[in-house]
Amino acid sequence: LVDLLQYHTTTYFDNEVSGIPQAHHRSGRPLKTLTQRLKGKEGRFRGSLSGKRVDFSSRTVISPDPNLDLGEVGVPEAVATKLTIPEIVTEWNIEKLKKLVINGPDTWPGVNYIVRPDGVKIRLDFVEDRSIIADSLEIGYLVERHLNHGDVVLFNRQPSLHQMSIMAHHVRVLPGKTFRLHPSVCPPYNADFDGDEMNLHIPQSEEARAEAILLMRVQEQLISPRFGGPIIGGLRDFITGAYLLTKDDTTLTKQEFANLAMLGSYDGKLPEPKIKNKNGSLYTGKQLFSLFLPSDFSLILTSKWSKGTNGTPKDIVIKNGELISGVIDKSS
Repeated sequence: LVDLLQYHTTTYFDNEVSGIPQAHHRSGRPLKTLTQRLKGKEGRFRGSLSGKRVDFSSRTVISPDPNLDLGEVGVPEAVATKLTIPEIVTEWNIEKLKKLVINGPDTWPGVNYIVRPDGVKIRLDFVEDRSIIADSLEIGYLVERHLNHGDVVLFNRQPSLHQMSIMAHHVRVLPGKTFRLHPSVCPPYNADFDGDEMNLHIPQSEEARAEAILLMRVQEQLISPRFGGPIIGGLRDFITGAYLLTKDDTTLTKQEFANLAMLGSYDGKLPEPKIKNKNGSLYTGKQLFSLFLPSDFSLILTSKWSKGTNGTPKDIVIKNGELISGVIDKSS
C-alpha cells in the first residue's frame, strides 16, 4: 500500500521518471503532470511566458525603399487600419480626433474604438451615423486611432541574435502590401529581400514610446557593441554614386548642380563654379559632395581606389568641409 502511495506521489510531480511506468488516463494517454507543464519548449516558461502571442503586432514580407529615411518603416494601409494607438482626447487634439472618428474604422486614417471615461467601449463598425458620435466626443475620452505617419513602432526580424535585431522606427503609411525598409538597415537585421518576413509591434503607452525613442531608435544603434565599429553605413548604390560623383572628370552644369542640391535638401548658398571656360561655367562633382559636409570638418585618409591601383596614399583630403582631392569609395 505504501508503494502505491509512493508511486502516485512520484507520478503526480513527474510522470517521466526513468524505471517507473507512466500513469495513464483512461484513454491510455500518459498524464501531463506538474513537471511536464513547466519544462520544455511547449511548457509554461518557454511556451506561455517568454514566447506568448501578443496583441498590436503584425507580420508581412519586406521590400526595399531607398527613398525612406534611415529610421523609417513603410507600413501598408491595410495594416495601419487594423493596428491602433490609444490617444486621450484633450482640448488640443479634439478637432483632429473628431475628423478621424467620422472617417471610421475602414478608411485610413480613422478610429476603431472609443472608450468612454465610465469604461464603456464603443465599436465604430456598428455605428450608422458616426458624426453624432464625433460631436459627442468630450475631453477625457480615449480614442483608439489608426497608425499614422511618425508613430513609433518596434520592428524585429527573427532570429533575434543581438540587440540590433529589434529597433524602433517611425511609421510612414504607404500603399502596397509589404513593409518597406531602407536598404542600409539590412545588415543589423541580417535581412534581405528574397521573401524575408518581419514583425512590427506597437507600443501602447506613452512611457513605452518614450523608452523606444530614447533607447531603441535606429539612430541610437549605428555602432555595434560587438566590435565598437559602425554596423549601419552606406552600401551598394550609395558608394557607387559617391565614387562616380567625386571622380576628377565629373562635371555638372549649374542646373544639374542646383537640382541635385535640392534633392539632398540643401538650403544654403550655392558656391562659385570651379571650372570656367569659353562655353560657360561648370561645377565639379566634388563641390556637390562638399555641400553636405560640416564646415569645420577636416580629414586625411587613403581610399580603397588608390590602395588597389598602387596610387598615392593619403589621397583623400577634406579641408574645412571641402573635398580637395581624392575619390570617395567603400573604405572612405
